[in-house]
Amino acid sequence: MRLFTTIFLICVGLSSAANARLVTTQSEGAICNDGKQATFIVSEAQSEDWLVYFEGGGVATSPDSYRNRDSRWKTPQRDGSYGLSIPLVHDFKQKGFNVVVIPYCSSDLFQGAHTNIVDGKEVFFHGRKIVEDVFAQLNAEFTSSDTLVFAGHSAGAIALGFNSDLISRYSTSKVIVDSFWLDTESRRERERWTTGPWVEINKFVYGNMPAHCTGHWSRCFPQRTKFQSMNISEVFPIWNIGDPYIRGDTNAVKRSIVSDIEHYGAGFSIDAAALKVEGFERWGHVVVANQHYTQEFDGITIKMLIENWLSGSGTSHFIKH
Repeated sequence: MRLFTTIFLICVGLSSAANARLVTTQSEGAICNDGKQATFIVSEAQSEDWLVYFEGGGVATSPDSYRNRDSRWKTPQRDGSYGLSIPLVHDFKQKGFNVVVIPYCSSDLFQGAHTNIVDGKEVFFHGRKIVEDVFAQLNAEFTSSDTLVFAGHSAGAIALGFNSDLISRYSTSKVIVDSFWLDTESRRERERWTTGPWVEINKFVYGNMPAHCTGHWSRCFPQRTKFQSMNISEVFPIWNIGDPYIRGDTNAVKRSIVSDIEHYGAGFSIDAAALKVEGFERWGHVVVANQHYTQEFDGITIKMLIENWLSGSGTSHFIKH
C-alpha cells in the first residue's frame, strides 16, 4: 500500500509539472533586478477558474540589504514547475484551477518602476512592470474567467495592495492576503515612519509607486480601505497576532483585525503565542505556503475556511485572540 501511495504521489507531481510552462515577459521593462526578462509559470487545467499567486521573499531596503538577498530573488526563475508545490497553489490545482505563479525577482514588493545603483551597477526595481506584463499576456483568460483568485504571502501579499488597480479590472476577482494586513492600528503606526533612515529607505524602495498609490506607501498596502476604494469586496485576510511585522498597540490591532474579518465574513487570525500553537508560537508569519495551511485549529483548517469562502457556504472565518 505504501508503494502504491508513493507511486501515486509521484504521478500526481509529474502530471502537474507536465501541464506547466515557463513564460517569459514580453515588454522591455518587465525585468528582474539583474536586467534579464522575468518569467512566470502557467499550469493550465480544463476550467475557467484561475489562481494567480505572488511569491513572497522580503524586500531590499538599502544597498546592503540588496547585497544580502538570495540570488533567486534577483534573477529570472528557470524552473517550469516552480511554486506549484506551495500548499495553497497545489490545493487549487487539485480543485481544477488554472494556476499562475509569479516568482519574486524584483526585491520591491512587486510595485517599483525605477532603478537603484549598487556597487556602481544599475539594479532594476521593476516589479510593477513585471506584473503589468503578466496581466497583459493573460488578460483574455482573466476576463473570461468564472472565478479569479489572487493570492500571495508576505511580500506577495503586499503586492495585492499595490496592484489592486489591476485586480479590480475583473468582476470575478477574489483576494487572499496571507501575513500582511494593515488594520487601522498597524497603518497608523507606519505612517509615522518618515524621518531618519526612512528618508533613504523610501527612495530606495518606493521611488516610483503605481499611479493609484498616492501619499505614504502604507496606504497602498493590503487593507480594507484600499480594497474598498478599488471596489474589491471578496477578501480573505490572514493577520496573526504573533506575526513579527505587526506594529502598534496589540489590543488595538486585535480590535481592528476582528472588525475587518467580520466585515468580510472571511479570514483567519489567532494569537499564536497565547494559544501556544506548536510550530507557530514564535513566528506566526506565512500560513498558506507551509504546513499551517492544513493545520487544525479547534478542528478547523485554513484550507477548509477558504473552500467554504469560495463556495459561499459554511464557516469561512476563524478568530481566536
